[in-house]
Amino acid sequence: MKVYTFQLPKVVSSITRTCINLFKKDKKVKKSD
Repeated sequence: MKVYTFQLPKVVSSITRTCINLFKKDKKVKKSD
């Protein structure tokens, strides 16, 4: 259970980072267009 609680934030952080990267890419593409 401790390991799960410790890994959860890592997963959330990874997902958040991916979402931010996708959003930035989308914004860049829109700006360029």
